[in-house]
Amino acid sequence: MTTLAAEELTQRSKPAPRQGGGLSDRGVRTMSIYASTLIPDRVKGPDGNMVDIDKSDPAKFLIPMDTARRVIQAATRSAYADVCDLPELGKANFQTMLATEQGKQNWTQEQIVMIETLHLFATSFFAGKAAVPIEPDSAPSDWQNKVVEEGDGPAQKLVLPPPPECPPERKAQVEAAINAYVASAGAQ
Repeated sequence: MTTLAAEELTQRSKPAPRQGGGLSDRGVRTMSIYASTLIPDRVKGPDGNMVDIDKSDPAKFLIPMDTARRVIQAATRSAYADVCDLPELGKANFQTMLATEQGKQNWTQEQIVMIETLHLFATSFFAGKAAVPIEPDSAPSDWQNKVVEEGDGPAQKLVLPPPPECPPERKAQVEAAINAYVASAGAQ
């Protein structure tokens, strides 16, 4: 499944692949930028109460490139869980990724919000549920092109990638990959 995830990331994002395959640094940065625009104004704090998020300093939300890449790879598994109708495995995949990341560093609340938002955005994108702005005529031909007018400015071209397919053999691969990921994280 790791190879499947890397192939999916490369195919869907169309960056120049980095050595060894997978999403390029440029692709990771681009997805992180899109995700950062979706950071909510309020989130639940550790005590369960809503806390305002100060978005005045974007640098507070920065996470290292390798972390963002791991989050996006986890999001690929979550997207497959979504399209394969495996919601419990998608939830376990997300919770495992988040717990693993929280255990690796002493993240700030803002960085945790970024990790969660990046995962949500990338999952939605890879599942074919999130459109992104793109240069005219640069989207792959199988992507659905949509033109959206926002405000008084010029129309903006958005693309929505097609969702991945989930034949029975893919569903079995997704189940095995997520179960292996969850089990390996528990063994650490």
